[in-house]
Amino acid sequence: MISSKEKQVLADLVNIISALELPMILVGAGARLLIFDQKFGEGRGTKDWDVAISIDSWGAYQKLREHLIEGDPPCFKPTKNSYKFIHVETNIEVDIVPFGKIGEPDQQIIWPDSENPMNVLGFTEALLHAKTASIDDLEIQVIDTPAFIVLKVFAWGDRGERTNKDLEDIEFILSKYEDDERVYTELANELADGVVDFLDANIYLLGQDIYKILQGKTLAELNLLLDRLIGDLDIDEPGTLDYKLKVLQEGINSLVPEV
Repeated sequence: MISSKEKQVLADLVNIISALELPMILVGAGARLLIFDQKFGEGRGTKDWDVAISIDSWGAYQKLREHLIEGDPPCFKPTKNSYKFIHVETNIEVDIVPFGKIGEPDQQIIWPDSENPMNVLGFTEALLHAKTASIDDLEIQVIDTPAFIVLKVFAWGDRGERTNKDLEDIEFILSKYEDDERVYTELANELADGVVDFLDANIYLLGQDIYKILQGKTLAELNLLLDRLIGDLDIDEPGTLDYKLKVLQEGINSLVPEV
């Protein structure tokens, strides 16, 4: 599933970023390939790779950039976009998104060459709950499925498009995700009481998993975006994306303490 060229790109990234002692997680469609597709089937392919770096300042990001493009020989070359790089040997594109202290106080990134802010809410929680994936002898930190959904919803919010690759990835996850063993044990009461239908239970459980990893501000912003996204979709019947998103949101909010 992961080609030797793609593994080489990831290995070079890990080597450079680890040398700078910066926490890194694989996100985007490349992460989905590793954490989800191998279990549940193959979704949308990817021609580039996205990583996120926890970093304190633009000065530290510039230092990382220099290590990427000024090696001897350099592993990567810059592009017109500050966050996009091309792996020299394979010509594979990599997006590198900073988050953490660099995004304070609102967890937004404004690139020097763009006026549009990038929302990096959810990345801190994604790092805290990351999983280790192995590609032969290479180990890399990858976001897990609940965090993947969260970041995709925020990415959709940034782009504001009704139909795009973020919604495609979300729909693929919600259509394929299964964890029947946990459904039977963790949602036994909800199933018995008719709170959730068995056919919707996996998505509902995924919503609960999302609630468990998120901080309050991230959860509030996620709910606002889900309200907007569900409102933008027309059809409300089982099998449609808006129906699945409503079930997901019901799962998320099922664990919110009553005031």
